[in-house]
Amino acid sequence: MISWAWPASVDAALDSLLVALFLALPVAGLVAGPIYAPAVFGVAVLRLGWLAYTRTRVSLDRKLVLLAIFFVAWGFAGLAWSAAPGRTAAGALQITFVLPAALSFVATSRTFPAARAPKCARAMLAAFLLGALILLADRLDGFVLLKLIDGKSVWPTKYNRGIDYFLLILFPTLGFFAARRQWREVGLLAVAAVLAAAAGFNTTAKIGLPLAAAAGACGVFAPRITGRALSITTAAIALGLPLALRLVAHFRPLIAPHIKPSGLERLEIWDYLSAHVWQKPLFGWGLWTSRLLPATPAEMAHYQKAAGIGIYPHNQFLELWVETGFLGVVLGLAFTLLILHRAAKLPPALRAAAYATYVMAMCVASLGFEITTDSWWAALAASAVLFALFNRALTERVRIWPEPTIAAPPPPPGTTHLQAGAPEPRRNRIGSRVRSPGGR
Repeated sequence: MISWAWPASVDAALDSLLVALFLALPVAGLVAGPIYAPAVFGVAVLRLGWLAYTRTRVSLDRKLVLLAIFFVAWGFAGLAWSAAPGRTAAGALQITFVLPAALSFVATSRTFPAARAPKCARAMLAAFLLGALILLADRLDGFVLLKLIDGKSVWPTKYNRGIDYFLLILFPTLGFFAARRQWREVGLLAVAAVLAAAAGFNTTAKIGLPLAAAAGACGVFAPRITGRALSITTAAIALGLPLALRLVAHFRPLIAPHIKPSGLERLEIWDYLSAHVWQKPLFGWGLWTSRLLPATPAEMAHYQKAAGIGIYPHNQFLELWVETGFLGVVLGLAFTLLILHRAAKLPPALRAAAYATYVMAMCVASLGFEITTDSWWAALAASAVLFALFNRALTERVRIWPEPTIAAPPPPPGTTHLQAGAPEPRRNRIGSRVRSPGGR
């Protein structure tokens, strides 16, 4: 006979599974970044299925859903003018799966109880430290662990994706501890972030981490200016990128001696792909076609690293320009500005962490991963869920962590405030007296 308590047991099991996911991502996800997609989306499917079975309503973010619908529709519309309709159809199907899966993970995780956020954050702190120490030990030992996992000789840049995602989910946890003024935990997370960025060969993390830290610091002292500056900068990059990359091409010989070979390769890729933007600026060439667009022989004569064909742009706004044209860029810009608008409404410490996460995500989007990469959207969804959870926990902190009150000082012997003709002094939420304008 089935117990009437079994739905509660399933709820508890699914909540525990979500906690287990967030404990696994800083460790297993650091070693194998692509695992984010099956792990995150698998949990989303389980939670969504259970909520559907119990007929529990799930509130979706309407604005994000509308943006996702428009982008998917525009992706399929690109079949009409695509340079490779088969590849465009495959790319549109990929984004049709990835975006709803990410939105479902964010929506279904809202049922996770906020009261469990402090324990979850403390457990994640241990996971972040463990992951960073494993990466450091593997670096010092010649990446033996990576070779054991892969089963053959590997290139250490396989850690790159995991390090990027590691930082994206670390900042929300750091912001939560900062909001609770747990500075020891904040310091330990900062150490884990620096270790992860320093131990890998990931240039994106080495560039993004200091920029993210600077954005977070600015978000603490000047939140409004920081939010506006990020919005303006993002819009300028998104709309002016094709022209800027054409101008940068003239200075590439001067820049080349001072950057890594991979950086030079990206500059060359951006050069010939930005040229293709001007051929179809409004509609683009269709999703997943950038790999098929070749460099001209005249361009190849000046390149040292780029193969000239068969590689994606390594910059998501450039990819939007090349593959989806101006309208795709507008949708992408609307998404980023909406995220910044939501970040501005968070509590101060979480808001600063959100600005840091945004800058880190923009660095990753500007130097790697296609717009349709499933693990990329899974990492963004995981970061969004952590921000939402910690925000709910801080909002409900009066119930979860009641603030101590200070007893009012006793009146002089034999008299009271009312007997003395003075009104009862006003007190703030911790029981201290509030001074009147006259100083009394």
